[in-house]
Amino acid sequence: MNASESLPGVIFVMIGPGGAGKNAIMRAIIADSPSLRQLPTATTRPMRLDEEQGREHHFMSMAAFKKLLSAGQLLEYQEVTPGKFYGVPRQLALDCLRAGKARIADIEALGAKKLAAAFPQNVVQIFVTVPGANMAAQLTVLAERMRQRADAITDISCRLQRAEAIELPYQSQCDHIIVNDRLSSAIAAARRIIDRELAARHLPEATA
Repeated sequence: MNASESLPGVIFVMIGPGGAGKNAIMRAIIADSPSLRQLPTATTRPMRLDEEQGREHHFMSMAAFKKLLSAGQLLEYQEVTPGKFYGVPRQLALDCLRAGKARIADIEALGAKKLAAAFPQNVVQIFVTVPGANMAAQLTVLAERMRQRADAITDISCRLQRAEAIELPYQSQCDHIIVNDRLSSAIAAARRIIDRELAARHLPEATA
């Protein structure tokens, strides 16, 4: 990318701790959108039953991930939980922005920061959090939500540590914050944010 190159597209980045509901919000928006699609990131974690190769992620072995990394093809990467790496393919993001496409992605805080630094005019950071008067209260809500969806105890512990140390403090650096107290309200808030941002860029609205 040239320093003077103007990119017409936009990437919406959903950021937040595990259990905040960012994936549920993202899926709902994509489901009724004629123009907004997910930006598939690379990951070494196993594919879930409701996922498709190349739609949510490019699922790959650790060896394949390391090959991309050594070739400089990842814009950013992080080990989110032990042994589970995620990264954004540089060329994929650039191609979408050059083509004037609107994409949405679930990227953890450190990766989102690097993506926003690489494309400061084309990345909109939306932080999804849970209700709570303070961080301790929010961590309690997050832990309960993760237990309800039957996350492994070790994953819950790792995710709560990341939430406290990295993710919850990062919300002050985001463009928008959504408190997911009720999922339907959070989805509606995200739709309003996305449609406003698309209108400002003269791109098709996400909702018909």
